[in-house]
Amino acid sequence: MTVIFLAGVHGVGKGHLGALVSTGLGVLHLTASQLIREEKGRESWGADKVVTDVDDNQRALIQAVERLRDSGQALLLDGHFVLRAPNGDFIRLEAGVFSALKLSGVILLCEEADRIAARLLQRDGVHTTPDSIRALAAEEEAHAREVCGALSIPLAVFTSPTETSLTDTIRRLVSW
Repeated sequence: MTVIFLAGVHGVGKGHLGALVSTGLGVLHLTASQLIREEKGRESWGADKVVTDVDDNQRALIQAVERLRDSGQALLLDGHFVLRAPNGDFIRLEAGVFSALKLSGVILLCEEADRIAARLLQRDGVHTTPDSIRALAAEEEAHAREVCGALSIPLAVFTSPTETSLTDTIRRLVSW
């Protein structure tokens, strides 16, 4: 099973673009949040996306992807390398999580912080500052580079990608 990880901060466009390209490629598109929620039977985060039970959530994600692996269908999995703790600190997910997911490649989406802030307000009713988004995005990119480098996973980084550029990159990363 091919698993491409579509990463980026909340509001960067993972869900929107992931849904568009997965239809065109004929692959399954799921979010890490969906899989965790289904595996655990509940959410462990609120509208502000602050996460509790990080380790338990990652175990649930790995189990859910393993179950999907049996289907043999390619998966575009959208999620994060870095989360926010209840106290606001960054939580870097362990490289072992990404190793256990057996990723074929990673695509990191980036976007202007002001645009993301506007999306989060419109979509979720969450007020966040562009500076806060920039800090999280910088941490997300740094950790994505570290993890992908350590695990020898191909990484493509895009700022404001189009459906076509994302589809082409996925096709280059793996042969469907």
